[in-house]
Amino acid sequence: MASKISFKVTFKSKTIAFEQWDLASTIGQVKKHLHDMTSLPPEAQKLLWKGHILKEDDISLSELKIQDNSKLMLMGSLPNQVEQVNQLDQKIQEQRRITPLIRQQKNKQRKRQPDPNAKYTFHKISVIPEFPNPDKARQLLERLRDDRGIRAIMADRKWSVGELIELTPFEATILGYNRNAGQLIALRLRTDDLSGFRHYDAVRKVLLHELTHNVWSDHDDNFHALNRQLNKDVVNLDWTAHGAHSLGGGDYYNPEDDEDRIRSDVLYESGIYRLGAGSKSDSSQAMTPEQQRQRLAAAALSRLTKKEEQEMDEGCGSSHPVK
Repeated sequence: MASKISFKVTFKSKTIAFEQWDLASTIGQVKKHLHDMTSLPPEAQKLLWKGHILKEDDISLSELKIQDNSKLMLMGSLPNQVEQVNQLDQKIQEQRRITPLIRQQKNKQRKRQPDPNAKYTFHKISVIPEFPNPDKARQLLERLRDDRGIRAIMADRKWSVGELIELTPFEATILGYNRNAGQLIALRLRTDDLSGFRHYDAVRKVLLHELTHNVWSDHDDNFHALNRQLNKDVVNLDWTAHGAHSLGGGDYYNPEDDEDRIRSDVLYESGIYRLGAGSKSDSSQAMTPEQQRQRLAAAALSRLTKKEEQEMDEGCGSSHPVK
């Protein structure tokens, strides 16, 4: 029986040849030679033979029955690689530790720095508690107050309104009014039979009409020019301020929302209604098809027609504000 054998050890893409090694050689001696060839310390070496890790350094090649032309595999990481991993792990742990502290500091700074546009809003909201579903009426007024397009318009023009209130539906000839150029704005929210609420887009158009009275008293060319501009701005200011994101978050009237509203316990007036329902638009140009469709739908709904202008002029109780 031969007392010497030749075998190979593969390490990554490298093959290390062991020529004419005595069968009495131990795994410890093999690892020492591998250290000289790869710089991988013996304690970091994992030497595999037939799928098993050779853990006993004092066992011989003969005892393991390693034969001529056998192939072993070496696994392990160099010290500098281990150090790099440890340093990266330390950085990750440190980042995890300080991230909450940074977030807390930013939150404190936000609290210390009040929103400079916070005063350009409706400072009080009131509904008529005697009518059905006053909570729904309040939600509608709050939605108008928090509408991103409305907020952007008021901040851009530095408008501050003292109170936004529900107008009694018994005043059937009035859709809304603006008292003293922004002291108070009243809007008719309910349908004539009190069974539900008017479309959000219709009520918002009346709100934009009444906000126009902050600047112009009479329904003249100046008034209508500004009112038309506000109906464009309510879409454009919101859209550009939010990176052309989808408008499906509830800040704009979406025609598809009516299906959900009709299923709720309070009905919203649908179809052709006093201020016009507007129309939807579809487009495959620019952005994603869904984003484009929603933006065009919002723009179409906000676009004023001559008929709508006339109806709102006739239904406005603030062409001559009370002084």
